[in-house]
Amino acid sequence: MTYQLKGMALGLLAAAGMAMAQVESDDALAGASPAWQDASGKSDGGRVFYGDTLSIGKGRYQTYVRTSARGETLEIGVKFHQSTLSNLPADPVTDASTCFDANGDNELDLHEECVGGHSRTMYFSPNTTPFKSITVNWEPHGHVPKDVYDRPHFDFHFYMITDIERKEIFTGACPGMVNCAVAAKAVLPIPARYVHPDFFNTKLVYAHMGNHYADGTSPEFHGQGFTHTFILGAFAGKATFYEPMVTLEYLQSEPYQCTPIKQPQAFATAGYYPTRYCIRYDRKTHFYDVSLAGFRYRAAG
Repeated sequence: MTYQLKGMALGLLAAAGMAMAQVESDDALAGASPAWQDASGKSDGGRVFYGDTLSIGKGRYQTYVRTSARGETLEIGVKFHQSTLSNLPADPVTDASTCFDANGDNELDLHEECVGGHSRTMYFSPNTTPFKSITVNWEPHGHVPKDVYDRPHFDFHFYMITDIERKEIFTGACPGMVNCAVAAKAVLPIPARYVHPDFFNTKLVYAHMGNHYADGTSPEFHGQGFTHTFILGAFAGKATFYEPMVTLEYLQSEPYQCTPIKQPQAFATAGYYPTRYCIRYDRKTHFYDVSLAGFRYRAAG
């Protein structure tokens, strides 16, 4: 049986002086390690480096990198306090950062002419992986397709392209508020060996984001409901981002789990790639973290 999605919504550079190497930073976030650290109670001699701190509504989010004693990246992610989930914006549905006046009336319809919900892009370092930034999208009413992703949820985009390249996926009049010529380029398929066979090309492109591949075997496509899932981003036949999606309701259930990322047969570019994504709540500190983890080196092939 073939499954096809009907729709999916899915600083140019980090400041040179950003305090990437600090182990404690922002007052509101300091002292709360990502959930794995308190839960394990062990140290492998590695370090945690905190990066950008930004807000959505009254909540604050911070990037982090966990490295081994040898400096290898073990995990990259975002952490945020439990109180963040009680202070999320519900109206308007978007921050109007990615919009296009499609009907030319010199006004923006926030429901029909904008995508991406409330969006913030953050950076992190040091980093030995292909990933360059993390964009957090809060979707207060979810997005299409109806009865699949129309629940309040977060999209965590881990980009392998620069922010300049991402912004060059220009806004325009085509579906997804994207430039039509850009959209035609974006949907070019990833070669089969570079994407797991369970994933299919949705050919759904969104401005400042790109195309999307979804896993046709995911529970939400089989009547089991959407709690969390993994999306592969693409542009012009290349993988461009990894995207864990997670509902507000699932976060409120205080999960602590990691889920395998289905691996392709080969990788177009050599580097360290994650084998799982994690969604974890620490009941001691009341902090969540959402991350990519289990990095392994992959040769180009």
